[in-house]
Amino acid sequence: IMPSLVGSEMCIRDRLYICQLAIYPRDMNYLDFEIIVNNDPYPANMFIHTMGSQPRYMAIIDSLINPSWFINSGPLGLDFKVNQNKLSYFNNYNKSWIILNEYMNETDTLECVNGYDADYHDIQLLANGGYLLQAYDSISENMSEIVSGGNTNAMVIILIIQEFDSNKNLIFEWNAWEHLNIADYQHLNLTSNRIVWMHGNSIHIDLDSNILVSNRRSSEVIKIDRNSGDVIWIFGGPNNEFSIINDAYNGFSRQHDVRRIENGNILLFDNGNDHDPPTSRAVEYEIDESEMTANLVWEFSHPEGYVGLAMGSVQRLPNNNTLINWGSLLDQGIVVTEVNYDKNIVFEIQYPYPFYCYKVRKHHWQFDTNLICGDTNLDNQVNILDINYIADFAAQDTSELDVYHLYRYDINRDRSIDNDDINLLAQMIISL
Repeated sequence: IMPSLVGSEMCIRDRLYICQLAIYPRDMNYLDFEIIVNNDPYPANMFIHTMGSQPRYMAIIDSLINPSWFINSGPLGLDFKVNQNKLSYFNNYNKSWIILNEYMNETDTLECVNGYDADYHDIQLLANGGYLLQAYDSISENMSEIVSGGNTNAMVIILIIQEFDSNKNLIFEWNAWEHLNIADYQHLNLTSNRIVWMHGNSIHIDLDSNILVSNRRSSEVIKIDRNSGDVIWIFGGPNNEFSIINDAYNGFSRQHDVRRIENGNILLFDNGNDHDPPTSRAVEYEIDESEMTANLVWEFSHPEGYVGLAMGSVQRLPNNNTLINWGSLLDQGIVVTEVNYDKNIVFEIQYPYPFYCYKVRKHHWQFDTNLICGDTNLDNQVNILDINYIADFAAQDTSELDVYHLYRYDINRDRSIDNDDINLLAQMIISL
């Protein structure tokens, strides 16, 4: 079983894919999804991580809407995206962020310090090699001194933000308790013995180099001075400091994915849990920080009335289209929609229930290595040598697999490298 595989790399990959379709059980291929609309969307790869059921996949869907790369990610993958020309994703094994290069190699592991576990909601790599992470702390406070009826020994969950330089030195730390007044959050039950004060789900460097934090817990965006840690302003929620204009809902509710976009406006996914009726939408606000006004200049709600009560994301694309992931939809599975600025749907796919997705991004980033599953030694062909590599690796401890081995060695996509992968690869080689 050592045929000579000739022809272009694409031909090799296509021939292997045909063999995989013939040999694999159905659940060993990538998930079935329905293409609902495909009418000249922005041509780029789509980076997506499916959740909610097993198997869970980190995947890249190419501009022809084919899965060009995917792995069975297990506890890996949340917030899988392109980040400063690298890939980043969260490793739930050890609460850290993994950085992946164009050769499919994991090049770095990023963690919080001072005893905090990194949170999985967002990571921002910076152009200078630094990075921003989120974490949480649990502190005991006598809330009876702050609010009438408060617990004398309440546990309060607070948000921590840490910024590191390119050498992993902590250069900035923001602690919500030190810069906000919990007494201003009377809409929360401040008399409870456990108070989940904040739920940060996105961090972003603003155009003036300060920090924007999305606090879903109170439907607010907080702008933080990156030097002093002082709160510059709060947009949305019960402590809103802006006059909101042209918005029938007078703001957003339980939002995700807050970003300042190139035109200077703020774009976010408004989950809309507390709207009447609940309504999810992508919204764009023109912000005047001198006059403290937020003018709604663009919004899109799905004609099917989708309400993503959790998760969700939004991205403004270079051609001014907007990519929307509708989050966790009741009995609907994943729906990803791309609309142009005139609000026409130009692209939409749907994954079956019970899958859901946290974030979706489009980007031109691609691997600078072949995508031949089973080519373990990177010689652009699949033969007995690759079987030997898998056999050798299977004899080792494979309890925690990296992305490279999950893609090239885990032939049947079951997150275990063993004799089943060896036998399946042999069948594929024979079929070629």
